[in-house]
Amino acid sequence: MLLKLDFLSDIPIYLQIRNQIVMGIAEGKLSPGDKLPTIRTLANETGINVMTVNKAYALLKQEGFILADRRSGAIINPGIAKTGFI
Repeated sequence: MLLKLDFLSDIPIYLQIRNQIVMGIAEGKLSPGDKLPTIRTLANETGINVMTVNKAYALLKQEGFILADRRSGAIINPGIAKTGFI
């Protein structure tokens, strides 16, 4: 997953991650059912703290954009098209 993070921005990193995933869904780059990188993998790839990625994923889950499970990881909510989020 390719994210462009601006460490000099006033927007917190976790919100940048959240916003880019939501934009990916809206633009069709991420489809319902697509698997997202694990929290640890994304943190390592981007060089940020695991808790920052966890906060972004928790927000996305709370908003209904992703489904997350410790065993199967995080996926784009398959029902997102039906719910009208996007």
